[in-house]
Amino acid sequence: MDNVLAKPADLCCLKGAFHTGEPTGSITQIGGVDTYIARPHPERSNGNVILFFPDAFGLHINSFLMMDAFAECGYLTLGVDYFLGDYVTKYSVRPLSDPNFDFEAWKSRHITASEEVAAKWVKDVKAKFGTSEDVRFACVGYCWGARFVCQQLSAEGICKAGAIAHPSFLEESDIFKMKGLFKSFAEWFEFWLPKM
Repeated sequence: MDNVLAKPADLCCLKGAFHTGEPTGSITQIGGVDTYIARPHPERSNGNVILFFPDAFGLHINSFLMMDAFAECGYLTLGVDYFLGDYVTKYSVRPLSDPNFDFEAWKSRHITASEEVAAKWVKDVKAKFGTSEDVRFACVGYCWGARFVCQQLSAEGICKAGAIAHPSFLEESDIFKMKGLFKSFAEWFEFWLPKM
């Protein structure tokens, strides 16, 4: 039996604040999936790519600003809409205080579907941006997106380094399959099991 390291996304995943700012990237389609692209200034470009796997809020202002910051550091940064426009905020701007929003039903609709979308999207991204041997891929994942980082750091993935924050849906085998450089940002929070 596979030990659970990070529980499924829960109500704590719907906390937080929306930041303000002007995104500098744009949304385009890669393999039929909306993708936010944040491009580095040509003088700062290092020729490498970061794959951005968002939380349950999907592609939104916070995600855009983080991806823009990675681009400022020289990385072409690509964020996937694996919810296909069906973000939590489509139903409620304040999902924690909205009694009509059914987070469990929303998760059920997206757990498998997001896996399929992400897997195809990564192949399409590699075909489009990974044609040169000089290009290196890295990835970041927040909450919902953490498991995709683990997948991309496995032998079957395309990334050499990755980082996660506030992970959900992680099992022990996800971690043991990783081959690339990995960083996790969580001193402690309630999803990591067992408690340390």
